[in-house]
Amino acid sequence: MTFWSLAFMPSLILSAREHHSEIPEKTPLSESEFRSQYAHAMKKFKDAYRNIECRAECQSLFDDPNDPSTKKRYDFSAHVLAKGKSIVAEQNYAAETPLGGIYSNEIVCATPDYAFELDKTRPGNPYLLTSVTHISTEHLRTRLRIIMGHYKDTYLYAAGSLDGCLFEEIIQKPSFSVTKLERVPPQKEEAEQLVALDFKVTEDPWAISSGHIVFAPDRNWAVLEFQYRCDYSDTDYSTYTGRNTYASTQKHEIPVPDKCEHEQTHYHADMLPISETFSAKLSSISFGTVDDSVFRLSNYGLPDTPLEASRPATNNLMQWFLIGNGLLLALIVLWVGLQRFRSSRFLEGQSADVR
Repeated sequence: MTFWSLAFMPSLILSAREHHSEIPEKTPLSESEFRSQYAHAMKKFKDAYRNIECRAECQSLFDDPNDPSTKKRYDFSAHVLAKGKSIVAEQNYAAETPLGGIYSNEIVCATPDYAFELDKTRPGNPYLLTSVTHISTEHLRTRLRIIMGHYKDTYLYAAGSLDGCLFEEIIQKPSFSVTKLERVPPQKEEAEQLVALDFKVTEDPWAISSGHIVFAPDRNWAVLEFQYRCDYSDTDYSTYTGRNTYASTQKHEIPVPDKCEHEQTHYHADMLPISETFSAKLSSISFGTVDDSVFRLSNYGLPDTPLEASRPATNNLMQWFLIGNGLLLALIVLWVGLQRFRSSRFLEGQSADVR
């Protein structure tokens, strides 16, 4: 070894150490720490989304290679508004529309008291009321929650959902378990550190069996990428993948994606895979601008009369119960009266025989 190499050796070692120190290390992250931070992030989401609306330009494609005639592409714009526990979604289709072109525009609204659906056959036509429901049973509440959850989670809650399925609900399942949890160091100097999580679920009614998610802790633990699988039987299953793109400079403390891309692939025995893709480019996101009037029929040129709460079924049952008890009481009184009448006639007959 030469004199010059020995002379420069300390500086080379020092330079290597400095370079190594610039590379962020993978600090371990425990599951309890993740759960605590994620729960706090979801609380911030809910607090921020008490009053929010956004618009989006969307495209969906359904492709069934087993029946090429069913291949359809839909281009539409969406306007989703949420306030408290109420939400309304308006979708305006460009050309090809669902159900064989029966309608061009549709509105779905759900509140804690009622839900209604509107549609119009042509853009210039008035809206028609197709259904109205008063929420009176837990079954209807669950059904409407699933329907409206699709609109809310796909658009407004996209940063915390997996293709319309909130991860907050998945992680609370009794059979949920984390199989891998690690920090992912940034690939570029200005990039943010990420967290990757692998999980599995057993005995799940939704059939979710496993998944992989990449979070951005600095963006309130927003979901960047995900993939998960649902197993329905030994031969039937579905895979779901998605990617959310965010602006480099986020305008709001709670991140909302600029663009969402989802893909579903369904596998069945003796069939080619069926795929569905969906993308939405979000815009015009605003907070505190939703008024209660958007959840009324009058906002769409229709009378609000159908939304008036009908008499609860429990009251009707109570009325029939009272009527039935009244009739029963009347019959008892009549029977007692007849018994007394017969007893008096019998006693009169006996006294006559004695004479």
